[in-house]
Amino acid sequence: MSSSKNRTSSPKPFDRPGVADYERRRYKGLDQKLVDRRERRLLRRAFARLRALDPAAWAAPAGPLVLDAPCGYGRFTGLILGEGARLVSADLARPMVERALEGRDPARHLGGAGADLRGGLPFKSAAFGYVFSMRLFHHLHLPEDRRAVLREFARVAAGGVIMSFYRFRGLHAVQRRLRRLFKPSHRDIRMMAEETFEREAAEAGFVVDRTYPLFRGIHAQHIVILRRGEAQALKK
Repeated sequence: MSSSKNRTSSPKPFDRPGVADYERRRYKGLDQKLVDRRERRLLRRAFARLRALDPAAWAAPAGPLVLDAPCGYGRFTGLILGEGARLVSADLARPMVERALEGRDPARHLGGAGADLRGGLPFKSAAFGYVFSMRLFHHLHLPEDRRAVLREFARVAAGGVIMSFYRFRGLHAVQRRLRRLFKPSHRDIRMMAEETFEREAAEAGFVVDRTYPLFRGIHAQHIVILRRGEAQALKK
């Protein structure tokens, strides 16, 4: 039906040395440091929005349970825990999960699991208050893959989702094409029209509550809060 290249980016699975190398170099450059800083700032705003929408859940001593999927090497573990949530980490690569769990507080960081999100998450329905999913969606090139992931998020998250997607931006698209001319990469990303993302989210039962552009008009990445359909009245 479609080649693996068109289906999604398909890097080799990370082993332990690969995880360590990725963590060491991924956000080393100045541009990526700026991206990391901006992402964290916007994510704190997103968590503040969730607290405003559901203050009782966040005021509870234990805090809501959040699934970080994919968790990567745990770049956002400290941020999520620092917002007062409890956490479970999941990723396609088990070595990533193991790295994210290093030094964990078992009372708040409850554990982790290997999971291919397109094939289904190994958790019960409504097991979590929220799903946190950064930098996954732009690697899913087929609508059926994106819909499958969103359906799983809707199944396991009783409250909603914080996630990112790449909204089409011409300037960013040109910049990426030029970069690939000088620095070939096996990774590819898929930018989407905002209407396409909202339609696919709606098919899973979500509405977009908030959208936070990384760098407005320049960068394609957008962080969004998805809420259940009945939450539409809470917008703005």
